[in-house]
Formats: sequence, structure tokens, C-alpha cells
Amino acid sequence: MKILSLNQIRKADQYCIDSELISPIQLMERAAKSCFDWIIHNKYFKIRKIPFIVLVGNGNNGGDGLYLSYMLHLYGAIVSVYAVNISNHFSNEFLINKHKILQHKITFKTIYKGEKFPFLNQKSYLIDAIFGIGFNREINQYWKSFFHYINEKKFLAVISIDIPSGLFMEKNNEDFKGIIKATHTLTFQVPKLPFLLPKYADYVGKWYLINIGWKNDFFRKIQTQNFYVDNVYIHAIYKKKVRKKFSHKGNYGHGIIIGGSFGMIGSIILSATASFRTGIGKLSVYVPYCGYQIIQNALPEAIVNTDEKKYCISNIVISNDNINAIGIGMGMGIHPKTVYALESFLLKKKKIPMVIDADAINILSYQLQLLDLLPEGTILTPHPKEFQKLCKKLWKNDYEKLYLLKEMSTKYKIFIVLKGAYSVISTPNGNLYFNSTGNAGMATAGSGDVLTGMIMSLLSQGYSPEESCIMGVYLHGLSGDIASKKLSEEAIIANDIINHIGEAFLKIKA
Repeated sequence: MKILSLNQIRKADQYCIDSELISPIQLMERAAKSCFDWIIHNKYFKIRKIPFIVLVGNGNNGGDGLYLSYMLHLYGAIVSVYAVNISNHFSNEFLINKHKILQHKITFKTIYKGEKFPFLNQKSYLIDAIFGIGFNREINQYWKSFFHYINEKKFLAVISIDIPSGLFMEKNNEDFKGIIKATHTLTFQVPKLPFLLPKYADYVGKWYLINIGWKNDFFRKIQTQNFYVDNVYIHAIYKKKVRKKFSHKGNYGHGIIIGGSFGMIGSIILSATASFRTGIGKLSVYVPYCGYQIIQNALPEAIVNTDEKKYCISNIVISNDNINAIGIGMGMGIHPKTVYALESFLLKKKKIPMVIDADAINILSYQLQLLDLLPEGTILTPHPKEFQKLCKKLWKNDYEKLYLLKEMSTKYKIFIVLKGAYSVISTPNGNLYFNSTGNAGMATAGSGDVLTGMIMSLLSQGYSPEESCIMGVYLHGLSGDIASKKLSEEAIIANDIINHIGEAFLKIKA
């Protein structure tokens, strides 16, 4: 699913108007009707019992709010509309819908700068339709105080139309005081980039895509570098490698997982088990000698090779030339002998697809010159602190973080999976893919080891590095979502993610 710029969204709206021979007011009515349908079909809202307060601005977002107010009124809801008069410029669509509101004698009041804030009953639903996606400047102190007054009210629900008022769509908000805090955001047609960034989570709340009838032929032609990964795309990737009846284990790749140290062999078990559950045909593991018996007992399906050192990896040896992919770093530690072993291994410049995680990333961050030794298409899977060590910069905001992510991917021709609530995958060509699955319960020890095993497994089976990242992250999050529904977020451990990989595959197959 494409994430579009403000200019692209405006062009898509205009194309819809031109191709259907409709007016802007008709498109606005369609958007309001879609929001109305979402509200009345949501069992949470007691529409005829609890009143609605609708805050509207002077522009088209306010026009959306006015027509939505009109529809709620016709449906039997108690509606009060407040026009927030931040400027004296009114859009034509606003004026048309204001006339409709006044004709039906819906309560309508205007709030002017400097006057006392009106009493707003917090035992109401608030609809925020003040500013739309085009808003890009800070408001003055009076309106910031008014927004703060709104946020402090604790309404039963706050529904923002398209985007929470005051949130910038294409640049960082330096001052968060001028943003409405939504519990629900009903956004039109496509996700908006700030919805996927950590700092704005408390303002966006839960967001929902609302279809307003854009034309697919235009949408397909729009070029963008930002994407939101959904099940349709994952299903298309999966279909490329559907299993055949007369296949055997050799058809599904031979991977190797390298890592572990004394007290950290469990990370290898998690990663290796996840690899098997994701469909790999054959798997080797390479661990210090102290892990030999543990792996043999826990994972009889794996081929176990050991380092000569008992407690850490001192020399990385891949004895089989038919290895299709490597996963390295989990629980490996940063012993000087291990650091030397990784450096020596990279100097051999083996052109085997590779996923680098955990301590291997830490070692790279201590010796950045090793990044130049990575084969093109290598995958790194850092969490934010690990990425910060790698890029040696403390980003000022989430937009700068995305810039640094793209910069490193394009410079070294590598893929980076930056783990988080919406894990983002950056590619060598500058694309960003934001993942749509996963939950807070997955913030648990070993979850990252599971992800590395899954991505490595997909690489071994012949998926491209890009496909392996996108599909691996999506499946990982989906497995966690299934586990969450059965166990609750608080109860999830890494093994629960592994145990639900099979059900996640069934969902993407459907």
C-alpha cells in the first residue's frame, strides 16, 4: 500500500473529481459519508444516547466535519458544532455545508480568538475536523491553550478526521502543544507517514483507513518510495514459492545460524527453531563447544558444528559449500576472539546471503570499516539503540532517523530492518517498507532472535533479500498478534511467537 505525499493526495482527489465528473463538494460528502458509516457500524458508539461535539475549522477539513454533523443529526444523534475561527478565510465547501447545518437548526457556535473557552461536556464524543493534511505551521498561544483544554477534557472518544488537527504531515512538529490527541483517527484512502512514527503515537491513537473511492488506475501509476505492507502484498510474495508435491528438503534451502556464548545458547535455539518453523529444508548451527549438547537435546533436527573454544566463538568455519544463507550474531558476545573471528570471516568475502543481528551488529558499530566488507544485499536487523551506534548520530526526530536509515542502506547497498512498533525496512534503492503487524507484547527477550531465524529461513528458500525482509517481518508480527489474542500481550514470550508461525502462514495463504 503506497504512502503518498500531500501533493500526490491532492492530485488523486482531483483525478477522482475529473474522471467521475463530480464536484469537490460531492467528494467531500462521500468522505463524510464514509466516516459516518464507520461510526454507526462501530458498536462502541451509542449514537442516539451520547451527544457529539464537532469542532470544525474554516477549510475543507471543517467542511467534512460539517457534513458529518448533518448526517449524524439526521440519524438521531445530539450534535453541537463549534467553528474554530483561526482565520477569516472560508473555503467554498465549508460555507455550503455551514448553510446546511443552519437550515436544520443544528446547534452552531463560533469560537473567536481571545474569548473564554466554551463549556464542553466531557461525557460526549468529540469529533476533530479543525485542520486537515495541508496544515504546516504552528498556531498561536491562544489556540494552543484551547487545544490543551480539549486534550485535558478526557472525552469518551476523540475522533479526528483524516489527521489529528495540528499534526504536520510532511515535517516534524517542534511543539506538540498544538496537536489534538485523538483516540481514533479516520484517515482517507492511504496511511499518512506520521501515523507510523513513534513520537506521534499518543496523538494519532488507533487509525483506520476510510475508502473514499479513489480510482485504482491513477493510484497504480503514482510513484513513491514509502510503503505500508499489507496481507495482499505478502500473499503475492508467498505465491512465488508455493510448495510442490514431489519436492524434497533440498528444494527449500540449507541455512546456517552462527552465534551463542556461555549462558546465551538459548538465543540460538530460538533462532534455529524459528527457521525450521518458517520452512527451511535443512539447518546447521555453529556454536561454541559449550552449546553442543544443549542444541543436540533441544533441536534434534539441526546439524550441530562447534568452535574449538568452549565458551565463545573464536573462528567461524563453514564446512559445507552448499549453504544458501547465514544468520549471525545472536548471543555471540563481544569477546576479543569473537570480534577477530567475525572480522576474519567478513574478510573472506563469501557471497552468501546474510542476516546480521545482535552482537554482530554491536561489533560492526565498534569497527565501522567492517561495513565496507559486507556483501551487497546483506540484511541488518538492529533495534533503535543498535542503529544509533551504527550511524554514530543522535537523530533529532523521527524524520531524521528515516533519512539516516535510507542513507546507510544506499551507501553500503544493504537492507536494514529497524525494529519497532511499525518495523521499517530500508532498501538499497531508497524505498521504505513499514510493517503493519505486531504488538507491544512482542517487546520481550528473544523476539529479535526469532525474527532473524525467520528472515534467514526465507533467504535460504530462495526469496530475495527484499522479499525475505518484508515477509519475515510481517509473519513475525502476525505470529505475535495471534499469540496476543490467545494469551494477552503481557504473557507473550519468544517461544509463543514461534509456536504461532504456522497459523500465520495459514492466514497469508487464505
